[in-house]
Amino acid sequence: MMLPFLSVISFTPMVAVFVSVRCLLVAASVMLLSSKLGGEGRKSNSRFTNLMCETYNESYGRFSKCKLNLLARGRAGVHMHLQLFQLPIENVWINWSMYRRYNGFRPFLYNISSNFCKLMENVNHISFEGLVIRAIMTRSNLNHTCPYNHDIVIDNLEFTDDLLKNLPLPQGDYKLQLRFATYKVWRVQVSVFFTRDEP
Repeated sequence: MMLPFLSVISFTPMVAVFVSVRCLLVAASVMLLSSKLGGEGRKSNSRFTNLMCETYNESYGRFSKCKLNLLARGRAGVHMHLQLFQLPIENVWINWSMYRRYNGFRPFLYNISSNFCKLMENVNHISFEGLVIRAIMTRSNLNHTCPYNHDIVIDNLEFTDDLLKNLPLPQGDYKLQLRFATYKVWRVQVSVFFTRDEP
């Protein structure tokens, strides 16, 4: 009679180890599944919050669409269509300015003007302009050099953390303002608002 009792005692630590390993596997599976399900709606800590488009001269161009599309929970994409009436466009200048919200939006880091046509001929992918241009080119028809003989379309451009790999920004609310000029006359302005949360 003592032998079966001793065998149960001798196997008790092994059973306990088996049960604890099984519990760990179940817990790990539940955590992985919940992180995947929770991450489908919000894959980024950065997102667009607003979009404003303005034309200074309606005879030159007009925004037929300028809105944020809801792509999923916590995700928005820029959808914009600028109709141009004086084609071709061969001389384009752009002013980039970044603002951060403190008490209202204040200038932050960048206020640069550059020749857009020359920039598109040789995009520096690690500069501020290059980061913005590279992001825009993935979802628009602005992926070539001047001249531009067509309307400008951006289709559901989403702001993600990948865009900030080379330009890490602290947590906060930002505005990126882009103004475009042709032949030294300002024509349109696009203001994109986005927020950067803690990872």
